[in-house]
Amino acid sequence: MNENHQRRLVATFRYIDNVLGETGYILAAADASSPFAQYTQDASPVQRKVIDDYIRRVREVIGRVMTDLNLPRPAPVCGTLWAAQASITSAKIAVAEMRPKHMLGYGELIDADIRAITDIVAELDAALERLMSYVAQGSDADLPARLQKLEQTRDDVALLRELERIVTAHGLVALRGTLSMLLDRLENDRFEIGVFGRTSSGKSSLLNQLFGVVVLPVGVTPVTAVPTRVQFGAASRATVEFAQNPPVVVELARLAEFSTEQQNPANGKHVTRIVVEVPAARLREGVTWVDTPGLGSLATSGAAETTAYLPRCDLGLVLVDAGATLTQEDLVLLQMLLHSGAQAMVLVSKADLLKSGDRERFVDYIRKQFATQFGEAPPVFLISVRGADAALCDEWFDQALQPLLESHREQAAASLKRKVGLLREAAARTLEARLMRPPPGAVSPSDQIVEEAIAALRRAEGLCAAAERAADDLVDALPHLREALIQAASAEVVVVWQQTQTAPNFAAEACRTTLERTISIHTGKVLQVLAVLRQQLDEALRQGQQALPAVEISGESLPQASGAPLFDAVAAIRQVNLDPPALLWFLPAPLLLHFARTRLQEQWRNALEALLNDYSRRLRQWLRTAVAELTESFRAHAAPVTTQLEARATAPAAGNIAETEAALRRLRELDSAARPT
Repeated sequence: MNENHQRRLVATFRYIDNVLGETGYILAAADASSPFAQYTQDASPVQRKVIDDYIRRVREVIGRVMTDLNLPRPAPVCGTLWAAQASITSAKIAVAEMRPKHMLGYGELIDADIRAITDIVAELDAALERLMSYVAQGSDADLPARLQKLEQTRDDVALLRELERIVTAHGLVALRGTLSMLLDRLENDRFEIGVFGRTSSGKSSLLNQLFGVVVLPVGVTPVTAVPTRVQFGAASRATVEFAQNPPVVVELARLAEFSTEQQNPANGKHVTRIVVEVPAARLREGVTWVDTPGLGSLATSGAAETTAYLPRCDLGLVLVDAGATLTQEDLVLLQMLLHSGAQAMVLVSKADLLKSGDRERFVDYIRKQFATQFGEAPPVFLISVRGADAALCDEWFDQALQPLLESHREQAAASLKRKVGLLREAAARTLEARLMRPPPGAVSPSDQIVEEAIAALRRAEGLCAAAERAADDLVDALPHLREALIQAASAEVVVVWQQTQTAPNFAAEACRTTLERTISIHTGKVLQVLAVLRQQLDEALRQGQQALPAVEISGESLPQASGAPLFDAVAAIRQVNLDPPALLWFLPAPLLLHFARTRLQEQWRNALEALLNDYSRRLRQWLRTAVAELTESFRAHAAPVTTQLEARATAPAAGNIAETEAALRRLRELDSAARPT
């Protein structure tokens, strides 16, 4: 055969392979829950299996013939995960093009239509984002193979293997992320201590004090852009890993280039992991300390990284600034730690700011707040890194932490066991909820309640998107307030001139007061949008919990937006010098107003424009962080509720009820086997 004959054979084989692939797709698509199903499933499971076997045999014949004739085989274009990500990206682009502003060309939309489309886009986008996040991980795509490898060295993998089988067989995709995280913990058998807290609460300073060397950069503004791991090493160094580029090893003096918001804003260098090694006496083999991004920081991605790290933590140290007060974010953080199966301690940092008589009162206040929220308070300790009060830090380490570190292997195993137990419980609750669904044809008075609760939780993504858009519009309007501010300040300046005659400083102060009042009102509107969003999300959570009789209604609330950037109005009036006109008493009010406005346009316009633009930028960064923290906290609370509600709303097929009941019995057996006798 010549080259033309070979090309014809290859083209025909490719066509046959594509047709066979289409045949397999038709058989599988009939079982899929697609709203655009083209086929009804009239093939039995046995028939589908036989057809698959025949298709495989046809392909084997084609492969053998191509080998015998030495026909060229085209190389694969790319990996399946990359192709899947490309397809999901295309779907995300299609969803983005459904936004109301892109639909105007098809006709006018009323407000109700805009809200409906916005909700649809937000829900689809969030679902695709979760799918993309899972596909992008890649590492847990072969969970059974990873489990098989671990079974050769670990005795406690059997439970996870059974959980993986049940999660996969019953489509509990929401639990696969937790399962993968637990496998990561088994593969990297270390005891992890996470240091958490609000921005500038003293996390990095604490670690530097404990290790006796300046390891981590410290600042009064948000510094940590990504979690930084600290562990024992023979020499001081930092290994920095990136999403695209190979890792680099740098001196500790260069760590700030990669871990700080100032030198790596919004993690623009795409750092994925930082591991610091130091030969410190208090560091032990098998123990890793993790300095997390400050919650409430301007580094939005950093706040998300902290939330994502929480389930991996074995012991969480929650720092509460003695110079501030306990916040809702602190309560939510501790709650998430406890729900993830971690131990927790609360450290009152900067205790040197408290007088000796106030220290115990502050600790009692912290304990009472946590006890009110959770029933019992975690251990609370005073610490400091300054002067003689630094002894508090040493005392806490020696008396409370050292005993845990001495048994870190046992502590890590106990932590893993708690986390596996929580995963087993989540799977069991989901299957129980699925079995609670009445059989087809039966009517349940709770059906409508469940459907309404699911709808409320699904609308949450749209609420978040709408709130962020509304707040964005308010932030966008800030720079455009310049002329209105100058006009309002001019009127105030005229009043000052008429009352004081001289004293240009009073006139400048009138400008400052007008500016602060206007910005305060405008920022208050942004905060109100976030407050309403938080209230709506809280209500959706409560509605979801009330629809599940077996779930105890939680009184916990989502975090409140706090820490809005400060506005420095003093800087805006430094160049303002408003002496009254010489003919003050002879000029009519309109001319005085025109005179004041002209002077302000000359002296204030540029500085005011720069100040408004700068504050708008900082407020937008803060807004992104606030919405992200609120959204992530809501998703963490809503995920188990939504999973159980959807399980109740979708009953297993008649043939699967027995399988679901068997899986549930198996989970209960696993729970009994794991309990101490």
